[in-house]
Order: sequence, then structure tokens, then C-alpha cells
Amino acid sequence: MFERAVERYRLINRPGIAEESVPFRVAVLITVLISVAAAVAYGGVGAAQGAFIIVGIVIGFYYSYRVRHRSNVLMKFILSVLLLVVFALFWTELGGSVHDLRYPLVRLFLWLQVLHSFDLPTRRDLDFSIVSAAILIAFAGSLSISNDFLYFLVPFFIAGLTALYLGHRSDLKGNSDVYIPAGRRRWPVRGFTVAGLVMVPVTLVFFMALPRLPGFNSNYLPVSGSENRPASFDENVVRNPGYGQIPEKFPERPLPFNPDAYWGFNNYLDLRVRGVPRDVTVMKVRSSEPSYWRSTAFDRYIGNGWENTDKTLEEINSNQLPLNIGYPGEPPRYAYRELVQTFFVERLLPNTLFAAYLPRDVFFPTRVLKVDRLFTVLTPVALDPGLVYTVVSDVSTATPEALRSAHGRGFYPKGMKEQYTQLPEMSPRVAELTLEVTKDQVTDYDKVQALLEYLQKTYPYDLDTPKQADGENTVEFFLFDEKRGYCEHFATALAVMCRTQGIPTRLAVGFDSGDFNPLTGYYEVSMRDAHAWVEVYFPIFGWISFDPTPGWSSPQALPTQDTTWSGFTMLRRLGRAIAGVFPDSWGNALKAGFRGVGDALGAAAAAILRFWPLALLAALLVAGGYYLAGRKRHRSSRAGPDEGEPADPRMKAAALFSRMSDALAGAGLARAPAQTPREYALFVDHALGGTMAGSAAALFNRAFFGADPTDAVLADLETAVEEVINSWCQAH
Repeated sequence: MFERAVERYRLINRPGIAEESVPFRVAVLITVLISVAAAVAYGGVGAAQGAFIIVGIVIGFYYSYRVRHRSNVLMKFILSVLLLVVFALFWTELGGSVHDLRYPLVRLFLWLQVLHSFDLPTRRDLDFSIVSAAILIAFAGSLSISNDFLYFLVPFFIAGLTALYLGHRSDLKGNSDVYIPAGRRRWPVRGFTVAGLVMVPVTLVFFMALPRLPGFNSNYLPVSGSENRPASFDENVVRNPGYGQIPEKFPERPLPFNPDAYWGFNNYLDLRVRGVPRDVTVMKVRSSEPSYWRSTAFDRYIGNGWENTDKTLEEINSNQLPLNIGYPGEPPRYAYRELVQTFFVERLLPNTLFAAYLPRDVFFPTRVLKVDRLFTVLTPVALDPGLVYTVVSDVSTATPEALRSAHGRGFYPKGMKEQYTQLPEMSPRVAELTLEVTKDQVTDYDKVQALLEYLQKTYPYDLDTPKQADGENTVEFFLFDEKRGYCEHFATALAVMCRTQGIPTRLAVGFDSGDFNPLTGYYEVSMRDAHAWVEVYFPIFGWISFDPTPGWSSPQALPTQDTTWSGFTMLRRLGRAIAGVFPDSWGNALKAGFRGVGDALGAAAAAILRFWPLALLAALLVAGGYYLAGRKRHRSSRAGPDEGEPADPRMKAAALFSRMSDALAGAGLARAPAQTPREYALFVDHALGGTMAGSAAALFNRAFFGADPTDAVLADLETAVEEVINSWCQAH
């Protein structure tokens, strides 16, 4: 019984046709190693484990080549046992990574590559290695958040295409009767070079034309590990690493400016600070749509700054993710949708959660968070580089019509009017100007919108605004004296002017959505994207964001921006890069040109998307015309002597062999799609009891796959074809 089972196992694992091409095996090995290196570089495994995997794959490829003609039964048994061990470890690891399955899957495929490399006797096994390498490079791409991934992707495609070419060449050699001497083997270097030069720009254009599908169609929600993270914390204040040595309360003198941090990420906002932050990336955000990444908010205006007066924080505790953010007494809100965002922190940031308003479910590597009534969410630690967390937010979908309808309906929670319409003593000119601007408006929404448009059209955005006096009211300084400013000035002016009308407002700070990188699909957020805007309370709908700063869109309007065809923004990036090496006059023209082309292509693509039935019909007509033209050319290439013969000798050889197969198809000797000429000839000779079909196939292979066929070879092929057809006619 045991001997029979062993014999059956040996029979199942009998060796197939061994792959003899060393160049093909080397190309596959290089392709696999590039994909493994990419997965290791982006954190699939550690450096030591990655080095072990690479060495194991190299040894496995060498071993497989040496034993390619053996059944290798013992090794296959060992590999089967190790495979079960790898899958057991995978399922064990999977239980602790339910929110991000990519890393366990990457590690699984890496070890599968190692095990599989020890059993690569046939071409099919090597082809599977290429497919597995493609899966690994795709995983690495999902882990990458930068353009550096191109350094792996381009070599991978070069090595992969080379491997496919060598595999195809080896396959043709195995199925052909033509002997090519070693001295006549030629590598199509020129053809590869020309094809590469053509494919690169075509591929880039095709990539830019592809629509950008919304992110997070999968269920995984990335988050860093919770190792070495505190399980609790006692602090109830914002700690900004860039402004560590500052007073706990609003200072008498302006804060010193730090270009590497934003002064608004504190418990107060000093409007007297002047300076432009550095243009350095602080985080990258993966989101299906743009938004403002809110950090904190302020409710009390003190004339030259803002404070957060809410000192009562609610502690959010949970032993498992997600942490559900909420505050007792929070009024219900309606008209919202879910937005998922994942944040990849690249520079040290304050201990506040950045997210689209209103955060609901938080996947953060701690067991506890704290939140106040203004929905500033505090974390136990500062956000350090390398931290990854995901937030599911309920973003408002309230329309202008809905916000207008809220006027006079619903109610304000107790104490809200007093808290969010508070104002210090100030000149009556602010209230008078507000009345003048809003005199024709009835609803709160229309008043806010009128004030917003007035500020945007009347006052320029200027980062070089001079300093105000320490005790001077910022709104009066901005509206009546300097008449220019930056985002904190515009937002403060709108909030204060609304408060003079009894409209509850507060000031929020955070980051703009950042620049969308169409290559990676991430929003790249710079320190210069630090921003301030206004939140206005509407009964029923809650807090709605408005941004009065010129050149900035209100957060509520951001989801309407279409990034589906934002791949064409790569042309803008290319234009900026090229323009940098030319004088300003030329550079500006180049940037404008690239921007215009990108906008035009994006508009054209969006128009095609809107009228997709017509575009689909046009594409079908073009494809149909191309197909009919190809059929006509094919019939012409197979034409007989009376219809004209093809000029290309190889096409004439193909036409002669096709004439034979077409004639025999009527006798039930049709050629199967997967049959090579040699296999089909053996099938015909067996049916007819002759050998002429084999001779015809050998002549065809020599004429079609060898050097340019001579007239003598074509004449011999035609004679052989005629003899096969005549043999069938005589037999029937």
C-alpha cells in the first residue's frame, strides 16, 4: 500500500520538458530579485530577513537548474511541508493585522518565491515566477508613497520584458525544426532600443489618460503598530514640538517665528506672528477626495489672537480599534457622507489628530484619545515621522439650499450663542461695515456668503503684511488700516463680522489638502499648506466650513473637484521642472504651455466621460474598421496565383501552408489553435498514412523562422503542399 502511494507520488511528480535556456533563467531571476528588493525596501520585511530571502532565491534558482532533469521527489516533499508551515505562520499573523492585510500577504509571497525557486525545471514554472514577481511589485507599489518607486518599476519592466522575449524565443526554438547555428544568433538590440524609445512616451501618455479611481475600495485601514505607545496620558493641552518653550497662556509679546512649524497648532493662535513656513513635506494623505486636514479650533477672540476656552476633555478608551470619537451632549447633525483618509507622517507634528471634519472612527496606535467640545482630538504622543493612522470622517453634504432652509428652524444648544458670538470691546466700524455688506441678505447662509465674497474681492492676500502693534485689534488693523493680510486675518475677519450679526462662528486651523501627486495617488502636504478657516454653526446641519482667503476653496466645496482625470496634472509638474532651467520669460511661457495642454486634455477626457455612449460607439466603429481592413490584408496575403501573390517571401510561405490546412479542414483534419505546424503535420501524416505533411511543415519552419527564404525553398514548399493535397484527393 505504501509502495503504491510512493509510486503514485513519483508518477504525479515526474519531470516535464526541462527548460535549457540559461539566459531565460537569468532574466527571470533578475525580474524576481527586483520585485523582492522593492518589497523589502518598502517595509515588507526587515533588512536581515530580506537579505536571507534574496540569497535563498539565488541558491534556489541555481539548484533548480542543476537538477532540472531529475524528478526531485524528496525536495518536493520537503517543499510541501515547508509550504504548510509558511501558510500556518501566515494565518497566525493575519489575526493580528485585520486592519491592513498587505504586510502579511507580502511576507507570504516572499517566502513562496523562496520555496518555489527550488523547483523550477520547466518553462511553466519560470513563467509562474514572473507572475508571482508581478504580484510582489504590485504589493510594493501599494506600500510606496513616493515617486522613488519608479527606480524599481522601470528596471522590473525591462527585466520582465526581456524574460518574456527570451522565453518566447526558447519556445519557438523548441517547436521549430530550423537549426540556427551559434554564429547566426542575433540579439535584436536595435529593435529593442527603438521599441523602448517609442513605448516610454506612449506609456506616459497612456498613464496620464487613465482615470484616477477613488481610493479605499478595499476594506483594509492602515495603522502603525502600537508597540512602545503609551496606554494613557494626563495632559489636556496641545504640545507643538516647534514651539516647545512658550507660555501656557496668551503672551503679551508676539511668539518668535519658527519656519519649521506652524504657530497655530497650540492652545491659542497669536495673530501678531509674521513669517512664511518652509516648503517641506510634513505628511502624505491617501483619500478618495480632497479636504482640509483639521487640527484644532478656537472659540474666544481676544482682539489680537484666539484661545480655546474648553478645558473639559472627554477621554476615549478602547482595547480594540477603531476608537469612536464623540462628545456627550453633541447635537445631532444631518446630511453627511463617509470619507476615509490615511495619514503618513513625515515630520514631527503636534499631539493632535489631523483629519477631515467630523472625525468618527479612528485607527490610531494607542488605546486612548481625548476630545474637547470643539473637536480638537489629542493624542498621547506627538505625531512622529513614520506614523501611519486612518480616520473615517462624516463630512457634510449640506447644499446652499439646505443651509438657507435652516434659517429660523431648529434650535441652538444651550450656551452656544453666548460662547460663539463673544467679542471683545472694539470699534463700531466693524459692525457697521458688516451691516452695509449684508443689508440685502435675509438668511444666515446668505449673510456669511456675502461677507466671504466681499473679503475675497476687496482685500488682497499678502504674506508680507507688516506687523501690527501688540495691543492693536487685528480685525480693525486688517479691514481699515493695512487692508491686506494672510489666511489668519481673512478667517478672523469673517468670524468676527459674523458674530456681530449673532451668527455662531469659530476659527479652525490645520492643513490644506496639499498637492495631488497623480503618480502615487497621494496628497503631498507641505508646512506651507498650514491654513486657517471659519466654521459656522447651522441648526440641523452642525458646523459648516467657509474659507474667505482669496485663491482658496472652502472645504465644503472641495469634494466637487474632480481628480478622475488629474493624471494630466503631470504635465504641469513636467512644465515646472523644465521651466526651472530656462530664464524667467521662457520658463513662464513653458509653464503656461504645459498647463494649457494639461487642462485641455483633462477637459477633453472629462467631456468623453460625460458623453461615453457616443465615445463608445466611435471606438467600436474604429475597431470594426480596423478589423475589416485586417481581414482584407489577411485574405490578400493568402491569395493564390490567380489572385496575386504576396510580395513578402515569408508571407508567401505562410499562405502556402494555410492553403494546405484550409484544404484539409474540409476533410475533418482542421488545425487546432494550439497546434504548432510540426504537431499539425504529425497529425495529418498519421491520418493519411504518409510523410509529406511533415516535410511541408519542416520547409515552412525553415522559410518562416529562418533566414530570408530563397525561391528554391518556396518552390519545394509549394510542391510539398500540392502533394499533400493530392494525396488526400486520391484517398477520397
